[in-house]
Amino acid sequence: MSSMPDQIPIAARATVCGDRLYGISMRPQELSLYGEKVQFSLRYSPIFDDEHEQTDRHFKLLVLEIEVATAQEGVSKMGGRRLQLLKCGWELELATPALCRVGSLAESDEEVPFLLGRIADTVNELARRAGLEAPLGPELVADLVSRYRTGEAAI
Repeated sequence: MSSMPDQIPIAARATVCGDRLYGISMRPQELSLYGEKVQFSLRYSPIFDDEHEQTDRHFKLLVLEIEVATAQEGVSKMGGRRLQLLKCGWELELATPALCRVGSLAESDEEVPFLLGRIADTVNELARRAGLEAPLGPELVADLVSRYRTGEAAI
């Protein structure tokens, strides 16, 4: 039995074989209303059921959440609640030439920008259909990717 490295570089060992919308919840009017007062959260991780499974198909999920703090009547701004304006997940499917443990593929530099671009296209199209301006422009997407790479949990 050969030993497998904990992380396999995706560029050398895995190929993208699919990507798809995982789920979306969106309030386009509120997203437009709150504009620059929003806070972004971006999470990316492998998804699997059994951490010991060996497979040649691997799945990762990028989730973008946009929230705004709202002040409740009679409560200070710090004591307000959070309103979720958007939650969108996009799944990446990867194939490896040999079986390896789920969750062991290293993240390539291309994965997050690719998936965030898919999310932005979807969100922007839904906003356009609602007669609103596209909320996730190329500069914002680049900024989110940059902040994700520096490890900022809340963006």
